[in-house]
Amino acid sequence: MKFYEYGDHSKPLIIMLTGSFCPAKALKYLYEPLSGDFHIIIPEYNGHYKGSKPFTTRQNEAHEIVCCLKKRSIKTVSLIYGQSMGSEIGIELMHQLLRSQISVRHALFDGAPCIRLSRPYKAFMYFKFRTMINMMRTKSVDEVLQWKFLKKFVNGDTEAVRPMLESLISVAPYLTKETIHNENECCYTFDFPRFSAQVQSGMHFLYGDSEKAYKTCHALVRKAYPHARMTVFKGEAHLTYSAKHTEKYIALIKNEMKR
Repeated sequence: MKFYEYGDHSKPLIIMLTGSFCPAKALKYLYEPLSGDFHIIIPEYNGHYKGSKPFTTRQNEAHEIVCCLKKRSIKTVSLIYGQSMGSEIGIELMHQLLRSQISVRHALFDGAPCIRLSRPYKAFMYFKFRTMINMMRTKSVDEVLQWKFLKKFVNGDTEAVRPMLESLISVAPYLTKETIHNENECCYTFDFPRFSAQVQSGMHFLYGDSEKAYKTCHALVRKAYPHARMTVFKGEAHLTYSAKHTEKYIALIKNEMKR
């Protein structure tokens, strides 16, 4: 795993975690405007760069981040931020950090696919992801933006996710079958680590009301973490609010840390 750092190391620390198959630079539209006020660490997941070992599990990815923070004698994380699969890694990271006596003040998770799917459905999703990644190896971003299933995934607003797709296409050559399979497992085999009511009160989940993750997962999240907060963006699909309303989204992140 690689780690990228931005901002002033003396400022509050934000750990930012990307979604499935996305490199660290997929969050550039967020970490650049935040870096003036915060210290930001963004891991580059295993399997996402040349010469890397494969991505294995969210537990192993989270453990490597914990080890990195311990080596740097970091005792407090002001915010864990995760998008999509990065939310699940973020929840696991929060669990491991607290067990390691490292304080976590806030957590913000956008589009978290917190669900446990059946084996046949996971096999279907693996086939779908693998087909998508293989196609991306030879396509331009403009060609990918025309895919029907992508338009359905983002509620027709493909331009909103152009920067994310550009970064995903750049990492596609390094995504092996093993990494794709394991990230698929990470997304759809979630077990909800337990947290106290006090810890849950620092967790905030974001969803668009048009995204599948909200329709299938929000009830599970509310049941597992009843003391966490949830914000639902009307008319938005998976992660589109952050891309379309970036300034408001940056303000939301900053306000989260003032709570």
